[in-house]
Amino acid sequence: MTDCHLGQDDQFVLAGINTAESLKAVMSRLHGELADCDLLTITGDIAADGEAGAYRLFEQMLPTIPPLAWLPGNHDNFDAMQQVMRQPFQRVVQLGRWVAIFLVSAVPGQVAGKLAASELTLLEKLLAEYRNHHVVLFVHHPPTSVDCRWLDKQRIENHSSLHHLLQQADNIRGVFSGHVHQNYLSDWDGVPVYSAPSTCFQFAPASDDFELCRQPPGYRWINLHEDGCIETGVKFIDGNNWQADRHCMGY
Repeated sequence: MTDCHLGQDDQFVLAGINTAESLKAVMSRLHGELADCDLLTITGDIAADGEAGAYRLFEQMLPTIPPLAWLPGNHDNFDAMQQVMRQPFQRVVQLGRWVAIFLVSAVPGQVAGKLAASELTLLEKLLAEYRNHHVVLFVHHPPTSVDCRWLDKQRIENHSSLHHLLQQADNIRGVFSGHVHQNYLSDWDGVPVYSAPSTCFQFAPASDDFELCRQPPGYRWINLHEDGCIETGVKFIDGNNWQADRHCMGY
């Protein structure tokens, strides 16, 4: 899940949407799937304004299962998240032959993303450590274009440095991002990069300037197969409107 944009209480409204109610609807849609889920990931912008109350509200709305992994977005306050959230920030989650690595692209006071030098150094170290595993990366800002001129200005600024690291490894199976409030898939020189719909409102695809569309709240599901294949798709809360893709990136 991504981009919940919660306020301090369940009455908060953003862009005409009660973001707590929309998240509740998504959680209700997910309810039957969570028992068989190994990990629930939140790729940033849990809060609309980085307020501590938003993180408390978020945790109140979460189920007790499955395990949770989260990262900050540009609307979040990373310090407040680490103080308030019961589940601490996790850099790495191991799932059998798979390893999920969580990167921080949010820069305080800035909308666009950037990976600090320390993030890149740590990633290089982790890729070496887990070179015998299948690896997926989670990050708030997308490293690639999403064909929206205004959003593309906010992609990870030093994406070329990230690209260099990924091209040095042969076990990167995919990158999953938030921020863009829409379902998008791009091929980054052999590495699939996926975005996900927001749990509240969606941005219009292929737009030059900020624009909302009528798509409902949603989330992305991910199946990680032992052979290194990723099966993933998007579900929206209004029924059976979903899409699926399968990408095999073997050794």
